[in-house]
Amino acid sequence: MARELLRMIDLNFIDVLNTIVLISIMFGVGTSLTVDDFRHLSKHPQAWVIGMILQMLWLPAMAFLIAWLAPLSDAYKVGLFILALCPGGTTSNFVSFLVDANVALSISLTTVNSFLILFTIPFFANLGLEFFLTEEAESSFSLPVGETAAQVFGIILTPALLGFLYRRYQDTNAQKVQQFFKWINLVLLALVYAIKFFFGEQSGGSGISWAEVWQILPYALLLHLLTMFSSYWMAKRKSGLSELDATTIGIEVGLQNTTLALLITSTLIGNEEMSKPALVTAVFAFFTTITWSYSNMKLKSNKK
Repeated sequence: MARELLRMIDLNFIDVLNTIVLISIMFGVGTSLTVDDFRHLSKHPQAWVIGMILQMLWLPAMAFLIAWLAPLSDAYKVGLFILALCPGGTTSNFVSFLVDANVALSISLTTVNSFLILFTIPFFANLGLEFFLTEEAESSFSLPVGETAAQVFGIILTPALLGFLYRRYQDTNAQKVQQFFKWINLVLLALVYAIKFFFGEQSGGSGISWAEVWQILPYALLLHLLTMFSSYWMAKRKSGLSELDATTIGIEVGLQNTTLALLITSTLIGNEEMSKPALVTAVFAFFTTITWSYSNMKLKSNKK
């Protein structure tokens, strides 16, 4: 009895920590925004429209195709597909924030897709469960629509709005706070992923093995690189967007919100196997994205 109670406390601690990290990141990102950022976007909507199409249509389509063709377990296929249903969001906003990309564009994409995913995540995730799982397994799992919508709204939109308001009325203090949140959020993200990666299920981790990592890695990496580079190419070469906007869109589409995907698969659906593709992606995607985007931004600066 005591052991079971301890296990529940551990699991609740991980869930709470995961939520705190998401809220903290979005508040920090919100403090980087001004009204002028959004005024500029309203006058130049092309980048936002292209980014939204790539996030909401191109990314899930590529994930579905890769999951369908990959020789992975049914749970991993679902996990990979659900990961693509969590576009951009907190982590991609954070990267755009760190590399001085178009943060307003990044946040505007997050703001709108955060409303959309209130409906798209439960609907398409349940379709993915039905498509990839056997009938017997599918009946054991479902994603609660109301709870999912409330979680997404509470951990993404609300703290970002509070950060934005804090910047609006406490501009000097907010700019100082930004620096604090940049580094504390890196530490908190590392802590969440370390616990999920290295701890066993009885301690709130995923219990993932290195054999499972190597099994998932090629397909998670393929999804990440394919969507990041292709969206950047389509935004810049085919649509004629600036380097700044194309790089921001590449970040938004290529870097999925692994923290939200962990919350959905591990906490809301309650299946640690489905959380493993997001966990594996989290190990490399932040670093590959920030390296690529920083190089792009640096190259742009040098050309001026």
